[in-house]
Amino acid sequence: MKKYFRILIAVLIIMAITAEVLLAAELRVRNVARFKGVRDNQLTGFGLVVGLKGTGDRNTTVFTTQAIVNMLKRFGIADAANQITVRNVAAVMVTANLPAFAKKGDKLDVVVSSMGDAQSLNGGVLLVTTMKGLDDSIYVSAQGPVSTGEGGMAVNSIIALKSRQTTGRVPSGGLVEKEVPVTFVDEKNNMILIMNIPDFTSSDRITYAINSQFWGTIASAVDAGTIKIAVPFDFQNNYVEFAAAVEGLYVEMEEVANKVVVNERTGTVVMGSDVAIDTCAVSHGNFNVNIAVTKQISQPNSFVPGASAMVYEDSNIKVEGAGNQLVTLPMGANVQDLVNALNVLGATPMDIISIIQAIKAANALHAEVSIM
Repeated sequence: MKKYFRILIAVLIIMAITAEVLLAAELRVRNVARFKGVRDNQLTGFGLVVGLKGTGDRNTTVFTTQAIVNMLKRFGIADAANQITVRNVAAVMVTANLPAFAKKGDKLDVVVSSMGDAQSLNGGVLLVTTMKGLDDSIYVSAQGPVSTGEGGMAVNSIIALKSRQTTGRVPSGGLVEKEVPVTFVDEKNNMILIMNIPDFTSSDRITYAINSQFWGTIASAVDAGTIKIAVPFDFQNNYVEFAAAVEGLYVEMEEVANKVVVNERTGTVVMGSDVAIDTCAVSHGNFNVNIAVTKQISQPNSFVPGASAMVYEDSNIKVEGAGNQLVTLPMGANVQDLVNALNVLGATPMDIISIIQAIKAANALHAEVSIM
């Protein structure tokens, strides 16, 4: 009998540890927070994409013609306004994010977007374009062939095809010309840690972990999203080492932030496999999605002392497509299961994106939806 109880206690301990692992995750500070001052900077520029096969701007797009005339003047060609046909050229806005600590000569991707009535940027080449920050200083110059993501992708929607062709990327086409100074330590040797998702519990746990690691009260939580850290005297000549030590600390987080990333131009959907959904119903085109979430109660064995019933939620998903095709997913299904079911029924990426956005709009999707 004693041996039986010892085995039972061991099983309960293992179950408790397993439950704690499922409900909590140990993440490094660098995954949930960043130092104030370490940030990207947005850049913009105006440029021309040439080499288009008759899909560029029309002559009625006046600023494209003016830009071509100004460019030709720099090459010694004057009075060309009446001789220009701009069907092979498109005026574009060029945008990019300049990451922190980027150095002169570093390369980065830039995005080009049509400003006129061009039909497509596919196959074009971006001419040298200077990109400025909010202070009107030039930080990046960009040039190179434009990629619109056409390679090998079947697109059923004409609208989606056109919207994708008038926006493209120039991979590694940006060249850093000027560095942005980054300051992450103030004049009083303080660093400010900013939470990616403000949360009082997480902020308190990170503060406790920092103070425990460095044997002192050097960190204090200002609010749910801000932690002030006084750099110890031993690290005041090596801020990078101290920042790396703080970022490397492991902190237990009860819930990992979920995100669904969709790219409407290419029809790409990227998400965590465990993104949860609530009860809702969506009708989109030939597809009907019904999601029912029910509460289940798990009763413990009567001989387990101190045990209580546990309440958890299960979801049941039914997806109906064209021709009355029906896919019923098992209890406990999540967004990944929903996407797989829609793929089975032949839904296009744009259909899937629209359905996910509709579920999010109904506050039934427990994740942040980010649109690229």
